[in-house]
Amino acid sequence: MIFYFTGTGNSLYAAKKIGDELGESLIDITAAMKEKSFSYTLSDDEKIGFVFPVYFYGVPSIVVDFIAELKIEQNLEAVLKPYVFGVVTCGGGMGGTPKMLEALLEKQGLPLSASFELKMASNYIMMYQPTGPDLQKKIQISTDKKLVDIITGISKNKKDDESKRKKSFLTSVAYPLYRHGRKTRLFYADEKCNGCGKCARVCPVTAITMEANKPVWTKKQCTHCTACINRCPQEAIQYGKKTLKWRRFENPILK
Repeated sequence: MIFYFTGTGNSLYAAKKIGDELGESLIDITAAMKEKSFSYTLSDDEKIGFVFPVYFYGVPSIVVDFIAELKIEQNLEAVLKPYVFGVVTCGGGMGGTPKMLEALLEKQGLPLSASFELKMASNYIMMYQPTGPDLQKKIQISTDKKLVDIITGISKNKKDDESKRKKSFLTSVAYPLYRHGRKTRLFYADEKCNGCGKCARVCPVTAITMEANKPVWTKKQCTHCTACINRCPQEAIQYGKKTLKWRRFENPILK
């Protein structure tokens, strides 16, 4: 089984490729959180995977919260520890994300066997303009090649070298900014908004409600997954002033 979290589709793309090749079922963390579905039974020889994007060189808040509630049961016949892997999608690097994931899983009695970095198009529009179309195509070629290697590694139960999970200075500096930040106060819908409500539907933490056919961010913090701003059909959602002229990004798997 593969647990995945996605905001704009990159991690879903990766999870689906891995799941299809290895015959593993996909479980949407967003849906699981909303339905409070935290208990799962592991079949014989079934692997456990976590696929999600890097946020500030760490694990997205919704994934942290999900793992804290996760309960995995095994069949009575199962005596071996399951193979547990993480695939981290990112535009730059994953920093200390594997170490952080390892610590989260250990609390649930799930030792992390291997972690894999998968570079994809960048989409954190609140800080920089998402990757352009031409570069997206080049990155996609590299992504698909890397996925072949990742799938091969998972199929062979490849394990990490322990040096891969060292603490990262980048994570220690950047992740607290995410944990205590990720504010919603700069989000708003401009005059292009037609009240379709897609932003509210795709928000993984129900931080948006529709009032008078306009989105209102009713929580002080959200996951900062960029789903609302990047996936708005009208490109009507903004974050302050700097996103007004910036392109949007949505992985084609969601279109």
